[in-house]
Amino acid sequence: MSAVDVKGPKISLEGMVTLEHVNRVYYMGGHTIHALKDISLSLETGKLVVVLGPSGSGKTTLLNVLGAIDKCDGKITVSDLEITRLNKKQLTKYRREKCGFIFQFFNLLPVYNALENVEYAVELASKLSRKETTNRATEYLRKVGLYEKRHHFPSQLSGGEQQRVAAARAMAKNPALLLCDEPTGELSVTEGKQVLSVIQNMVKERPDVLTILVTHNQKIAQIGDVVIRLRSGEVDSIEKQISIPAEQLSW
Repeated sequence: MSAVDVKGPKISLEGMVTLEHVNRVYYMGGHTIHALKDISLSLETGKLVVVLGPSGSGKTTLLNVLGAIDKCDGKITVSDLEITRLNKKQLTKYRREKCGFIFQFFNLLPVYNALENVEYAVELASKLSRKETTNRATEYLRKVGLYEKRHHFPSQLSGGEQQRVAAARAMAKNPALLLCDEPTGELSVTEGKQVLSVIQNMVKERPDVLTILVTHNQKIAQIGDVVIRLRSGEVDSIEKQISIPAEQLSW
């Protein structure tokens, strides 16, 4: 199936994630802001989808409605689960069990070391035994190249290392969606490429996961299998492409 159906009444439901006529409106100081305008998409699992656009284009809002951090009008379905109909308790369960988040500012717990940060996420999302939880957390820290620093606290890690711990934490939950909001925004080019490489490798290893990465950087968009360009809350274009390895990027 192609990656999408855009802004029309005919919506493909074969994708793992579908959005049908999604709108998000904010009211601020007497002004009406249309953050998302009638967006309809169908997105495949096993893909790295890059959402590209300038500040204010609706990128983060799109990520937030998919992750049930923000509300919207319209219909969003993730793996046959219509999240726009869930109540508050169900949404909490959805975020905890189905969504892995990689934020721009890492959001690690400072009182936990790297291993404990990943373990904590696994504990919230699953019913594994203590040994199984530690084993899974350790496995993902190995995948991101930080096994040797598993007992380091966030303050003892570089920004790139913290973001790789965040990536391990997100994927160790076994999510259906991996949502990455400007994951290189606070990193050097070298560290950013390492983090993007980790994300690419995770996509290859987990064809059952849909990964959506938000960025304003057109160079970074080259790592995506699909690039969705947003402008003023609307889909401007959607392109499938042959991605390049993150190691080859420069910006």
